[in-house]
Amino acid sequence: MGIFSVMKKTNSSMKSDSTGPIKAARTVTLVYLVISILFFLAYYDFYQGFILIGNPPSFASKRFDVFLVFTLLPLGLWIYGLKLAMTGTLPKKLYSGYMKLVAKLPFAVRGILAVILLFFTAFLFLYSPFGRYQFIYWLRLFSILSCGFLSTLLVFPEKVDYSWLLKAAGGVVLATVIFVMGDWLTNVTDYPFSLGWSEGNRFWDYSIMFGFSRYLNPSGETVVPFLEAGRQLLWAIPFAIPGIGIKGMRLWNVLVWVLPPFLLGLSSVLRASTFKKEWFWQVGIALWVFLFLSQGPIYPPLVICAIAVVIGVRQKNLPVAILLVAVASYYARISRWTWMYAPGLWAGMLTLVVLENPSFKNGRWKELIRPVVLGLSGLAGAEIIPLIVSRFSTGMVAAEGSMKVALASSFNFKQPMLWERLLPNPTYAPGILLGYLWVAGPVFLWIIIMMIRGIWKPNWMQKSALGIIVGGFTVAGLIVSAKIGGGSNLHNLDMLWVTLALLCTWIFRDWLDHGLPGLYDLKIKSILASLCVAAVFPTTSMIQYGEPYNVPEQYFVESSLRKLNAEVQQAKLKGDVLFMDQRQLLTFGYVKDVPLVADYEKKLVMDQAMSGNQAYFDEFYKDLANHRFSMIVSEPIRKSLADEDTRNFGEENNAWVYWVSRPLLKYYKAKVTYDEVGVQLLVPREN
Repeated sequence: MGIFSVMKKTNSSMKSDSTGPIKAARTVTLVYLVISILFFLAYYDFYQGFILIGNPPSFASKRFDVFLVFTLLPLGLWIYGLKLAMTGTLPKKLYSGYMKLVAKLPFAVRGILAVILLFFTAFLFLYSPFGRYQFIYWLRLFSILSCGFLSTLLVFPEKVDYSWLLKAAGGVVLATVIFVMGDWLTNVTDYPFSLGWSEGNRFWDYSIMFGFSRYLNPSGETVVPFLEAGRQLLWAIPFAIPGIGIKGMRLWNVLVWVLPPFLLGLSSVLRASTFKKEWFWQVGIALWVFLFLSQGPIYPPLVICAIAVVIGVRQKNLPVAILLVAVASYYARISRWTWMYAPGLWAGMLTLVVLENPSFKNGRWKELIRPVVLGLSGLAGAEIIPLIVSRFSTGMVAAEGSMKVALASSFNFKQPMLWERLLPNPTYAPGILLGYLWVAGPVFLWIIIMMIRGIWKPNWMQKSALGIIVGGFTVAGLIVSAKIGGGSNLHNLDMLWVTLALLCTWIFRDWLDHGLPGLYDLKIKSILASLCVAAVFPTTSMIQYGEPYNVPEQYFVESSLRKLNAEVQQAKLKGDVLFMDQRQLLTFGYVKDVPLVADYEKKLVMDQAMSGNQAYFDEFYKDLANHRFSMIVSEPIRKSLADEDTRNFGEENNAWVYWVSRPLLKYYKAKVTYDEVGVQLLVPREN
């Protein structure tokens, strides 16, 4: 029976002595007040960012007229709604009015309107001029929640009951997925300069493996991209296409970040035999996994390792499963050494949790052979395969043409630990601990309720294994997040987030196979409520990011690129030109016929600055003092220290200023700065 039908019955019996109508009215009032708070916060964002814009509107201005309309009208509606909510008649009036309107619309029209609503928030904040205004958070959240719920009402208007909330949660998830993908796609552009602090130089890193022929390297010296082999390989694939440009590379970057999380969710929950019947659930879970992992975000190589583990674990053929888990562990190791044991632990965990009450008694220990073997397969892939590869590759020169390829590890525990970033700080406002609770809390809540209600019944062995794995990955992630250079988001808790995503999909798949018992039982609403909360909560994290594509006018871009080319071509006649930054200009041919100087790439220099590597900088300072470079291409160099208590990445900024900026400006000076594109050209000082 629908919630609105219940409200109709309770309203008709208000004169009775029953407490039911009073309780229902209180519930409606409470829901109304929660919605009102969200609306107020959203309106405050709108007022601050669009109406006020830094200064109050005068009484004679059009902005003041807009302010009155957008203030008095909502206020009047709110007061009227509060009156209806307190009497308990609000749901009935809203629903009856809505049904009269919907009854006049064909399903096709309602479907089109629902699609428009699902795309509305992404269009408004990512692809329209309105998105350029500084709306902090609440207006975005209110918009996407409203659009998700209204789109669901358009598609499923007939029966709005407690179970309908799950459909509404699905609508919010779908709208958020569209928003996140739209945010990624805003970066697919042919803009030649770097869109972020390290984007351009990372493209240079990726190009070394298959695109070395793009560079002039007359010295034949070894080129060392500051990146592990596994991560480099994934992004190096487009450079096997000779004509790939920067726009194609950015599109590939989007695909690499978007597809693996979705495929992980789909591979975990998909059953081909039931897809026609359960496609809504299977695709929905895959979309949720994409959103959940986007909160990190999680580097794609680790997600690909998890996909290989899932495919392996689902194989009945044990040798095939062993091979997939071992290969996943090896790929994890050459991608980032801290990941190398994760695939084996995942394989053991997923194989263990599907066993019914595993035990060592009565000969049942044989059931544990598969989890142990797959876990050890991960250990072999992480430890033994690298030794074999190393033995067979000894003496081989990894070189093609004139460019030798070497790889460096980008992880260094010698760097300072900034434990204060676990708490609220300027680099990551909520702090890592609060962010951890915000992301993991709803998932833990759903899992705990599933155990309390007896839907999922792990025994002591399974609980212990899960506790050790989740606890271990939590501690490791928190430690890594506190290292200087990190802590700006939750991506260093990557192994934990993938573990929770795998566990949730495994539990849900088994629950779905049994027909989702208890989900629609109104006597135990906690199951449905916790599932809705876990589904929607990633929206609260992801809606804060994204803005319209914003680069300088084409005139400034073309003018800056033309002038930069002229300066560089002139400087190369006097000596080496160092592209400390913006190396993608060489990669994609925006600057031609300039020999590559591979030394002192910005990310590597930043890493050494955070490590305080005196020996490294002694060589750097010697080259600067000797004016080795006739020109240095860099981001604008500033030498002022930041207040570490108020500045985003304040410690990193100060390390850069101390080790790089001030010594650099001692021997070099800025010749020209292209502020519109964020590039500065430095030349030697005369004295």
